Amino acid sequence: MDVAGGRDLRALFSTNDRGLTAQEAFTNRQAQWELVAAALTEHLRRTSAPGFNVEDLEAPRHNVLVFHGVGGIGKTTLSRKLEATLADAGRRPAQWGEPAWQTGRILPVRIDLARSAGTDFEQIVLTIRAALARIGRPLPAFDLALRRYWDANHPGEPLEEYMRRGGLASKFGQALPQQMQSALADVAQTLLLPGTVGSVVGQANGALVRALRERRQTVRALAACTRLADLLEAEPDLDTLSYYPHLLAWELARLPTGKRVPQWLDGEQATRDRWRQLVTTRRTRLRSQP
Repeated sequence: MDVAGGRDLRALFSTNDRGLTAQEAFTNRQAQWELVAAALTEHLRRTSAPGFNVEDLEAPRHNVLVFHGVGGIGKTTLSRKLEATLADAGRRPAQWGEPAWQTGRILPVRIDLARSAGTDFEQIVLTIRAALARIGRPLPAFDLALRRYWDANHPGEPLEEYMRRGGLASKFGQALPQQMQSALADVAQTLLLPGTVGSVVGQANGALVRALRERRQTVRALAACTRLADLLEAEPDLDTLSYYPHLLAWELARLPTGKRVPQWLDGEQATRDRWRQLVTTRRTRLRSQP
């Protein structure tokens, strides 16, 4: 066949001016969605109950779902579809149906823990906090501890630059560094510390710990976090960082109702050995409350 004939055949089998369209249909995962919806509904019911106490670390919890199987069966696709669905109800497949919960905004945070992704525990903590910057307000107990950790372990490296290099800034924006600065400035003002925000990081930490120990009225809001002083006094290393999510949970639990954002955390492809590598099993015994 010559070239001209080839062109004629292509014209013969081409479509008309209406063109072709495609419609995506996500199928065969309704049972998994129902499991997620039921688990999240129960989680919301438990955390909104009058007797719920975020500082009770011994109460039983059922807040982990695991989807497992051989490679190529759609685990990653499912986790991405769950993330999209929880972020925007308009992207929920029609066959999945509407969930039972009546809460407002839900903020999903999808984190890939596959070894090939090279994600470490520090990145996990920063990713979750960066996503929560969308709330639009500082989370002072957590932000103060994180700022102390960052200055000790990344001297001379601005958090903004780290977030830019790691892609967190493009994904979540630059609100986190500003919110951390705001939290530090508020504490410095409350404790009547002189100097600029950058120069009072160490002063603020020591002065805040003393104020918390002395139960001063000026810090009564933060004093409600019973483990904050111990965490601020502990050596700001990776081991201590592994305890900071407790401060984040405490901050989220005390947000006004309209600001609360339950999170869906996806540890896609994480193995037990990988998790042990990410979160150190060595634990520093925190000093008991006076």
